[in-house]
Amino acid sequence: MANKKNVGYSPEDFKKSYGKYYDETIVELAPQVQYALENTPFPAGALPTFSEARYLEEEGYTDLETGYTNEPDGSIHAAIVTAMPGITPEMWDWWFGWHGSQDSRYKLWHPKSHVSAVWKDGKDDISYIGRNSVIEEYIVDEFVEGLIQFKQPTEFGFSFDAIKDPSKAVYICARIGHSKYPIDYGYLVHQVRAVEGGSEMRSRFWMGGKYIHIRREGILPNLASSYIQKMNLLSADFGRKIVIHCSEEMTHLAAFLPKLYAEMNQTIEKLNVEGRIIERTDEDFETVVMGSLFNKIDPGKRPIKVVEAKSVQDIIETIKYAKSHGKKLTVCSGGHSFGANHLRDNSILIMMKNFNQFEVNTNEMTATTGPGVGGSVLMLELFKHNLYTAIPFDGAY
Repeated sequence: MANKKNVGYSPEDFKKSYGKYYDETIVELAPQVQYALENTPFPAGALPTFSEARYLEEEGYTDLETGYTNEPDGSIHAAIVTAMPGITPEMWDWWFGWHGSQDSRYKLWHPKSHVSAVWKDGKDDISYIGRNSVIEEYIVDEFVEGLIQFKQPTEFGFSFDAIKDPSKAVYICARIGHSKYPIDYGYLVHQVRAVEGGSEMRSRFWMGGKYIHIRREGILPNLASSYIQKMNLLSADFGRKIVIHCSEEMTHLAAFLPKLYAEMNQTIEKLNVEGRIIERTDEDFETVVMGSLFNKIDPGKRPIKVVEAKSVQDIIETIKYAKSHGKKLTVCSGGHSFGANHLRDNSILIMMKNFNQFEVNTNEMTATTGPGVGGSVLMLELFKHNLYTAIPFDGAY
């Protein structure tokens, strides 16, 4: 490893709270991976294109779950399936948000290949969808400076029904590009689905050829993209290297991910609040979510749960829970946001409708209201005292 840039662990790494999970031993490739490598590349067209990625929603398996193909346009398609006993899809959902802010965390994943990972926005909160990860790593022996642009699964064509229950399946989706040049050259999807005894990860890569695009809009970038797509930017055996690398890193981390996850998330196991909690699996989940929209225009995004808080303590407990699980928080008062800003994927929505108390002080000509008080309700009360407010008011503000 001496000839590799910053690969391996330093004495400072072992001082981390998770330092005990560092292990430089990479286990032997699984039998199905070895078989695939002995028989690849498979015939062109044996793996679906990126535009057909939604096939991963189907139950069962395809004819080709591990291997790669070299396509006529110069692109490669790769598939890798990794068995993960004792793993839940939620663990991987957490991992992708947690590991990306520090090199020492990224190196847990693959000690002989991973060099560096930071979020482009410079923050260290536990989330990944909608963020860009700047990475440095080796794909076997090729050094890569990548920009992993995590996307909503729905942007890749996956249905809401497929992603609504993270205990059953999680889809990690990203555009792959260069971190120093405005060039994107591929896509990746990791589907982690629950199976008996744990989970399995079905990884898919589409890279090079028609998947290359200049990361800018306009006629000239489009022309440049068309030209670059015809160049063979990937090495002849890059597909083989992707299969090896993906299998190694996923298997390596899966060996200790349950213990790491339990240690990092042991603060709050259950959200305990006085108000009602509406889960995605509840029959009226859609009714509650759509009922929060004043204009009834569906933005196509959904929180993982809704909390109808009844007290300040409920809000505090929800914040603690969201933080410990790496989830974003959104708040809805009147729901008059035209852009439905309170509806976000992978978030927890706090509904403020129960904070509907108000008090009018006629002597001081002031009013104190909770965020759940509608403007019309307050105005009617003010009129009774010959008062009014010139400031547009609604619980949404």
